[in-house]
Amino acid sequence: MGEKLDKRAMILTAAHEVFFEKGYHNATSEEIAKRAGVGKGTLYQYFDSKLDIFLEMHRQVIIAYCDKLLDLIQEENSFEENLRQIVHFHVGSLIELSHYIMQFMAETPPMCVEHSRGGEVINEVKQRIDDVLGKLITGAKQRGEIGDIDDRLIMCYLMGILIGVAHFLGSEKRKTQEKKEEATQQRLEEEIIQMVLHGLSVKNCLVDQNRAVSS
Repeated sequence: MGEKLDKRAMILTAAHEVFFEKGYHNATSEEIAKRAGVGKGTLYQYFDSKLDIFLEMHRQVIIAYCDKLLDLIQEENSFEENLRQIVHFHVGSLIELSHYIMQFMAETPPMCVEHSRGGEVINEVKQRIDDVLGKLITGAKQRGEIGDIDDRLIMCYLMGILIGVAHFLGSEKRKTQEKKEEATQQRLEEEIIQMVLHGLSVKNCLVDQNRAVSS
């Protein structure tokens, strides 16, 4: 059993490297198997196709990400404190993986929709995200920090912002050598926090630039 898990993990690790270097369409199952140190026949003992490997790779990345977010949300923290933890991790992860996001953002959704396994992955990911946002919202409501608004609507609002940030950073022209400086990342995080807490109104959305740079 351990050997099977090891080989499966080796294949997924190799696939991540190959997909990252070449993109989904230019990668081949043969190259993934070679990089993993297994035969092509062995690869197909664990996965039905290259697409199956691709979907499972994404599933593991996103599930690990959601598990980390769940760990960040603490009952003793305020809504804003938990939100800051989430945004900091989210933005930091996106900046670190900006090349990965740019490469796969356009490829992944169509394949997920067209493939039956893709539907299963989407549903699992949605459930994990709901768990994260549900924990955040439930705690905030119990402490009287947010209004009596439908939980699903709040989830959609927060998810829209988080996905929007991913698109924003994924479409940035800056490459690795031009990564945002720490102060700029802090500024972006503060803008997201203020947008969630106060909306877009000039009257309410007063971003404290000094705090964003010095915090």
